[in-house]
Amino acid sequence: MKILVEPLNLHHLYELDKKNIGGFIVGIEGFSIFQSLKLDIDDIKNINTNKELYVFINKPIHNDELDSIKNILISLSKMNISGILFEDICIYKLNKDLNLNLNLIWASNHLPTNSYSCNYWNKKGCTGALLSTELMVSDFISIKKSTNMNIFVYLYGYIPIFESSRTLITNYLKHINKECNSNKYYMYEKISNRYYPIYEEYGNTFITEDVLNGINVVNELKDIDYIILNSLMHKEEDFNKVVDEYIEALNGKIFDKKDVFTGFLFKESIFKVKE
Repeated sequence: MKILVEPLNLHHLYELDKKNIGGFIVGIEGFSIFQSLKLDIDDIKNINTNKELYVFINKPIHNDELDSIKNILISLSKMNISGILFEDICIYKLNKDLNLNLNLIWASNHLPTNSYSCNYWNKKGCTGALLSTELMVSDFISIKKSTNMNIFVYLYGYIPIFESSRTLITNYLKHINKECNSNKYYMYEKISNRYYPIYEEYGNTFITEDVLNGINVVNELKDIDYIILNSLMHKEEDFNKVVDEYIEALNGKIFDKKDVFTGFLFKESIFKVKE
């Protein structure tokens, strides 16, 4: 198992580069969402690290953006990156049509939920899959046993529980005649009497829950290839402590934190793919 970190900025990346982690995930300016660090092509080209470096392209791609994303993929194919996590199928299609031979990881948000779908994309040439955050620990383990793909899972950070390809914050504030002066707000939900972070960028809106923390299950997931820690909306000092804890867990330390939010890691679903 390796730890992949989504850093806050380039300075943070180089600070984390000193730690015993497997590598980094960065975004592309204009084409990545829910990522702290979004860079242009030159910035990515100039990253100096001996660790693995992945690029996350997960914004829905529109027709008028195809030429731009094509040029980005061509540029990335000439760099020493470890792979691209992709959501929009056009990334796969362009990689194939242009013979770029980029290492692709299927990362279509909540869709990678079973080994059948993973194996389908594996036959298409994708080497890995980022599994849905709606799965349980046992699902991660079961899927890994049933596919030849490298398996990536989110184990820490704010994780989208709802996504819309619309500017919901902007539209709402416009409706009530208020100015939108931030890309992050909190939405109050009356029944549970709690606030949910709501986040908008590049025409997409996300609602998140508490910070997912799977530190207690690292040892159970020892056969998973990569665990991802997302720094979005965190302070650097606090996040660095989280990274250190996951490194300790990877080295065998057992954690049993009672106050962490575990999302769907232990929530049984009635919807299962028939074996």
